Amino acid sequence: MRQIAVRAGLALAAAIGCFSLSSVAVAEISATEQQLLNSLSATRALEDLRRLSTAPMQSSEGLGPGTVVSGSADETKVAGQIAETFRKLGLTVRIEEFPVRAYRYAPVTLLANGARIPAISLQAAGGTWGRRDGVDYARGNEAGGRRLRAALIDAGNGYAADYARIGDVRGKAVLVRRELRDWPPPQITEASTRGAAAVIFYDHPSSGEQVDALRQDSMWGHEQLPTVAISVRSAKALQSQLADAVQIQLENRADVGDGRSRNVVASLRGTEFPDEWVVVSGHYDRWFQGALDNTSGAVAVMEIARAFAAAKVRPRRSMLFVAVGSEEAGLEDPERDWLAGSHAFVDQHPEVMRSAALILNVDGIGWPSAKATLLSTPDILAHQQVVLNDLGYDKRVTLKIPSSSAIDAWNYGVAGGAAMIHLMDLDPSYFSIYHTQMDVFRADHFTNLQDDLRLLTLSLSRAVTAARLPIALTAVADFVDSQLLLDAAKVPEVSFADARAAVKEFRAAAAAVESIAQPAAAQSTNRVLMSTRHTLVPWLYASSGDFEQVVRTGEYAHRVSVVDRAVAALGAHDPATARAALAEIYEGRQCQQLSADVYAFERNFWAGEGGWASQYQHRAAPPPPAFEAGCRALVRAPDDPAPILAGLTAARVDAVQSVAQSLSLMSAKLRAATGALVEYSSAHRQH
Repeated sequence: MRQIAVRAGLALAAAIGCFSLSSVAVAEISATEQQLLNSLSATRALEDLRRLSTAPMQSSEGLGPGTVVSGSADETKVAGQIAETFRKLGLTVRIEEFPVRAYRYAPVTLLANGARIPAISLQAAGGTWGRRDGVDYARGNEAGGRRLRAALIDAGNGYAADYARIGDVRGKAVLVRRELRDWPPPQITEASTRGAAAVIFYDHPSSGEQVDALRQDSMWGHEQLPTVAISVRSAKALQSQLADAVQIQLENRADVGDGRSRNVVASLRGTEFPDEWVVVSGHYDRWFQGALDNTSGAVAVMEIARAFAAAKVRPRRSMLFVAVGSEEAGLEDPERDWLAGSHAFVDQHPEVMRSAALILNVDGIGWPSAKATLLSTPDILAHQQVVLNDLGYDKRVTLKIPSSSAIDAWNYGVAGGAAMIHLMDLDPSYFSIYHTQMDVFRADHFTNLQDDLRLLTLSLSRAVTAARLPIALTAVADFVDSQLLLDAAKVPEVSFADARAAVKEFRAAAAAVESIAQPAAAQSTNRVLMSTRHTLVPWLYASSGDFEQVVRTGEYAHRVSVVDRAVAALGAHDPATARAALAEIYEGRQCQQLSADVYAFERNFWAGEGGWASQYQHRAAPPPPAFEAGCRALVRAPDDPAPILAGLTAARVDAVQSVAQSLSLMSAKLRAATGALVEYSSAHRQH
């Protein structure tokens, strides 16, 4: 589970849009379903959770005790344990390898004036010494370059204004409060550009009362400087000493090279539709013990597999139980280095994605929260409401769309175009221990585990047994059209009429196929709806600057709105409001905080996209370079509007063009999908 997903979890009502249910069918739990639900054991799952999360790990001590990191020997070990559990259930098991960028860290030694300070290295950040792709490096000034001795200076938030205030930091270690909204890698680049010898990070957006927490995250391959993290308590103690000189000694070995990670895939062959698929997936890599994130998800996959493997009635569709590696990090992919395992699965199994009845992603369940959220793709939303109603969970569990590009569900439901659900049973009380050494096994942290297992299992059971799948591509059309309507209001000079007409045509074609009720046509109808969804959906959506799912025009339309508000504020001689407007987009925040050289470095770094986000252009391209010039002029000389307006105008023109291009692409893909549906319904009528 990535950091942005956690922030979304703190404000789900605001960050994730609801979708109304026009009609919900009535069902009830059958005797066969009840037997399956009764076979689930939260007690057994808790014992698995205790065993997996507390098992000794050896290879990643520098990242935090218990960590199971991408491509490590410990990741291989855990994959083997999960595979053995699946084999004992009589399932067919494959361990599927895929390439990753693998980092190895020795334990950190950090002293301040001779006193030891608890610290960890940060994933995909640099060390004082080590090997990179077989080549040795050393950045220290003691012990043959392995250890660094340097004066410590408080660099505040670690941005350009902070360094302008404190002056020369060359050769010094800088104490930096990590970025509280965005990921902190640019702060490493800023420190490196200023000549700092090391970065010591502290704090986190959700640290809260956990002042002793050591917080782990990936730094996206920012290896320029030795980088470690300490607790808020340790940082405050250091700050209190900085009236006098503080000397730090740091050693953190970091080795990096190419590695291999693993997905564990267990299968249960369907009796009637073996080439159609129902999948339950959860990642097993983790920071520290990761009891909730995500040992709980891996254990849920295992417990659900037990229930289906032991069931008297075999599933009609084939089932895959997937323990995914390298969710937290692993891709050599700027800004999107996570979700490596699910990305590999989607790439390696187009046959599954094309004929997926349902893919369920599990990432952090069982937490004793009063409310939970079930994220669902629009096409199966109504069906999921029936599941909630039948279990009596409709008051505790809220059903919402869309997803986030910070969780594996994105790869399944957007990049893969499958029917997807993802349960988020979390509340703010968890986030202060998220990605820290405090996410440990405690039975009282998982009081909702039984209910969560029942919800997931009933959804899966109905997906594997239904003769006619409850796929409603008409609901996809309705959702997309509602979002296009919102974007159209932000970009009045671009006509959304053709795209909305294409949506309407697609909806009509989908409705014709969905209305086919003959039992003999059930399988072919299922197949055409699944394959159409797989082909179309990835082109309808993109990821916003806050890693939330929007339609493909969404981020560009938002930029137009931001620029328009900034220009209006300038016209009212209110540069502060203009700066605040630009700060609503990532590049607007970065250009106001970073020095020019650092912004240029980071912009080029962003351009290196090469993983799951680029396959369908799910990340919006940065605004043109003129935007930065205008943004910097706004910060530097707000009384001279000409250069500011020139930069903002260029950015607006670029965003408007991108909206138009996105609409053209969406229209083409929608009409191609409409043609496939019309062809099928016409052939059906002829027969």
